[in-house]
Amino acid sequence: MVWENSVKVGNANLRISKMIGPEFNITHPSIYRTSTANPFILAGLVYESIPHWVRRYARLRPDYSFPSTLISDFKKISLSNAELYTVLILAAFFTIFRYYLQIRLESWTQQHNIYPRFAHKVPESFWKLTYYGTVWIFAFYFHMCVESHDIFEDPLSMWIEWESGQKPKMHWQVQIIYAVQSAFYIHSIYATLFMDLWRKDSWLMFVHHFVALGLLFLSYVDNFTLPGVLVLFLHDNSDATLEITKLSFYLKKRTNGQYYKYYFLMGNAAFILFAIIWVIFRLYWYTCKLLYATIYGAVYLGPQDAPFFPLLGAMLLIIFAMNVYWFNFIARMIWRVALTGEDPEDNREWDTTAVSGLNQQKLDELATEKCHLKPKSV
Repeated sequence: MVWENSVKVGNANLRISKMIGPEFNITHPSIYRTSTANPFILAGLVYESIPHWVRRYARLRPDYSFPSTLISDFKKISLSNAELYTVLILAAFFTIFRYYLQIRLESWTQQHNIYPRFAHKVPESFWKLTYYGTVWIFAFYFHMCVESHDIFEDPLSMWIEWESGQKPKMHWQVQIIYAVQSAFYIHSIYATLFMDLWRKDSWLMFVHHFVALGLLFLSYVDNFTLPGVLVLFLHDNSDATLEITKLSFYLKKRTNGQYYKYYFLMGNAAFILFAIIWVIFRLYWYTCKLLYATIYGAVYLGPQDAPFFPLLGAMLLIIFAMNVYWFNFIARMIWRVALTGEDPEDNREWDTTAVSGLNQQKLDELATEKCHLKPKSV
């Protein structure tokens, strides 16, 4: 099955002479269809699917030469001014709104006796909680309440609309998610350098934002947007619970001696939930639902000559590797809390007991002293 002329996604246009339809449909007896793939079975499926894709792609595009053909495919992409301006305006709005929140919340931390060590961290965590919480609730609504899509329970169903021989129409909710998330990662590239607290993994976060932005862009161009939405759904909830954990511990104890036990209890509960969510969503379901639907499912059920499929697959694996790397920090934090009984700390940050070796009282004293040394605004 071949589609002639250009492939248009929203207002994005990829000028390809042809696109070849799926090799099989989802009901074909050779397709392994399940809600959550067994990791060992999935390993065997991928062991067959990737070599199969390589042989088939070489047959379909015999003149393919890396990197010249890839560069040529990139040159065929065109986005409308409306798409570009929408994303850039949203990115500028996020940045301006965050600066506004930072100014207001830094003043709020002083009025409510928050320790100076947390004065910059509170606005950052509040902004991230607001963003990640909002977009994940919207993504949850899309996956659980939109009847036309059931890709969480049936991951391979994300390819059903390709069987008709026509380009799948992009759902309006997906367009919103893509526009907002693209704008957020553009903002985050700037924020990592100029707004966020610098951490041990900040350069990795910088790379992550480029990878995420590239994944959004290329999946939009190839119209692999349903896998993209599932990626975001599996990630944003853990980010939100992390910020709840951090905010709870920033707010539980004040410089005037007040102590709020409910923040302590909420922080511990959120930390436990954060670790559980990370393992289930980012490690288990990411592998057994998302990678199953893409590294295996897309080979047989998606368009056979999608130009950016190998690059998208590589990006998905890079993100998974990052999730495994970051889980190292989580596991070490859990181990430290279990051994010492101390509060969970973000052990990527330099001004923590886990990294500096100083106790929290000493860190608070140093932060207070640094605060007093700053020139006062007139």
